Amino acid sequence: MKPFLTRLWRNFCLMLANQPSLTLYFLPLLQRLWPGFLPGLYRARLVSQQWQTSDMLLLTLKVSGRWPGFVPGQHIVLTLQHNGRYLSRPFSICSSFNLWQSRRQIQLCCKVSNTGEFTPLLSQLNTTSVLNISQAQGDFHWRQPALPAVFIAAGSGITPIAAMLLSQRHWLAPVSLYYRVRGKENAALLSELEQLAARQPLFSLQLSDSSTTPPATLQQQVVANAANKQFYLCGPAAFMAQTRAALVGSGVDAADIQQEQFGLAMPAMTIDSADGQVVSGHFISAGISKAVALNRQQSLLQNAEQHGLSPRFGCRVGVCFQCVCDKVSGQVRDIRNGALSGHGAEQIQLCVSQPVTELVIKL
Repeated sequence: MKPFLTRLWRNFCLMLANQPSLTLYFLPLLQRLWPGFLPGLYRARLVSQQWQTSDMLLLTLKVSGRWPGFVPGQHIVLTLQHNGRYLSRPFSICSSFNLWQSRRQIQLCCKVSNTGEFTPLLSQLNTTSVLNISQAQGDFHWRQPALPAVFIAAGSGITPIAAMLLSQRHWLAPVSLYYRVRGKENAALLSELEQLAARQPLFSLQLSDSSTTPPATLQQQVVANAANKQFYLCGPAAFMAQTRAALVGSGVDAADIQQEQFGLAMPAMTIDSADGQVVSGHFISAGISKAVALNRQQSLLQNAEQHGLSPRFGCRVGVCFQCVCDKVSGQVRDIRNGALSGHGAEQIQLCVSQPVTELVIKL
């Protein structure tokens, strides 16, 4: 009965306000009453910030009492407003579960890139700053703490792994952490992990310096005693792919290897060969219609940008609603869940909508 009522309410909202939720319709008014309010997100206040390394900034956030919590290893999407736009980036929670339970606080250790658009803004925040965070997301967590485990992290990939290790209260089997960084001075969260290794005999920590030790040496160390263990990887995509290949090649079952992946996981879309991968469409911007060929395996936002258009966007993962625009006609697919839209006029989010049929989009 509940799914029926949900669909009924959504259809009512679409009919009344051309939005899937009345919250979106009244969003400008709600933001006047509660500055920074975004539907589906939770408010968080910055408590402190501290540089862990020259480019890794540790943020401590006091989160809303409504926030439902997290499983160590998961990440959140952090959203802030800059120059009238909402910008969002995913970050793993790096703090222990106990910190959230006892103080309603979480910590994010963020790699700051001076050439980036989002992360340089983090160092400009102060303790009066109020941010927005999503619910915790992801399936990267310590699945069977009673079995021997090997954690392998590279660079900022240490963040979700640190949360898992620092949250563990009852150690039941040996655990090893291989932490690959370029020099000890670039090892974020190292102090907390060294303290854990000093007080917990079942936990061992080994640094691997990428400036002096080739990747093959680390892989040899990992696979030398890989039998009957579970593995958790987090780091750059190429690093994880090479490490995973080495483990599988040594006989480790792929099911025993878990790794983190940020961002929106786009489900594979089956395309009828008779229809092809490309459909025609029109983007209308400032009253001018532009005929385009739309790739059905990409979002409409990606399609628009590839055709030289610059539609408004924020998070690119369907959270901030900054890319909402009018679909005049045609059908789209929601990348997040595969749901199909109607064929008529309605509002859609460019970043999470894929073209299915010929489209007319008003930006």
